[in-house]
Formats: sequence, C-alpha cells, structure tokens
Amino acid sequence: MAQLVGDRERESAALELRRHYAEGRLTMDELAQRLEAALRARSGTQLRSALNDLPAPGLQSPVRMLRNAAIVAGTAVIWLFWSIGMLVAFVAWLVSNGPSLAGLIVFPLLWIGLSWVLWSSSRRRRAR
Repeated sequence: MAQLVGDRERESAALELRRHYAEGRLTMDELAQRLEAALRARSGTQLRSALNDLPAPGLQSPVRMLRNAAIVAGTAVIWLFWSIGMLVAFVAWLVSNGPSLAGLIVFPLLWIGLSWVLWSSSRRRRAR
C-alpha cells in the first residue's frame, strides 16, 4: 500500500517547486501544473511524480555554489585583515601602555566577538 502524505510534505514539495522555478528550471505553466499535482497528492508516489526530472534538494546550482565560495573567500579576506589590524593594535597598545589585565582581556574578546559576528553574517548571506 502506498504511503500517505500530509500537509507538511505537500508544502515542502511546493516550496521545492517554487525554488526550482526561481532558479529557472521550470516555466510558469510547468510550475502551475506541478504545484497542482503536489498539493493534490495523497501518496508519496504522486508527490514524487510532481518533482520528477528535478535535481535533489541537497544539490546546489553551480551559480549558487560559486556565489557561496565568493562569500566565504571575501569573508576570509576581511577576517584576515581584521585579525592583522587587531594584532598590530594590540602590539602597539602593549608597547605604549605595557601589559595589563584589561588589555589582555579586551583585545582577545574584541577579536573573538567581531570574528563571530563576521562569520555569522557570512553564514546568513550564504543561506539566502
């Protein structure tokens, strides 16, 4: 007996179809036909037939992969310059003020905090 699908599976398939349309794999007519089939599907077989001939959801288009690679490379360059700048500022601060507990705590915390902010903003840009 065929496995029945619920609203969650149908909505997931509809979202996947819209993503394929946005990436140019489907025309408006194909999208409408496949959405209708996906939203009316009662079994997993019917639902999969609406997604036939489309790449699996885990695969990314080459353009998206290239865009994500550029975002990671840009983030790495920015982080590298940020780290070098922080190191230079830390050494200059140590030379001018001498070692103290405040400097030994503030600079590493700034470096870690802003590195985390930079990485998480990069992750959000890649997820779009």
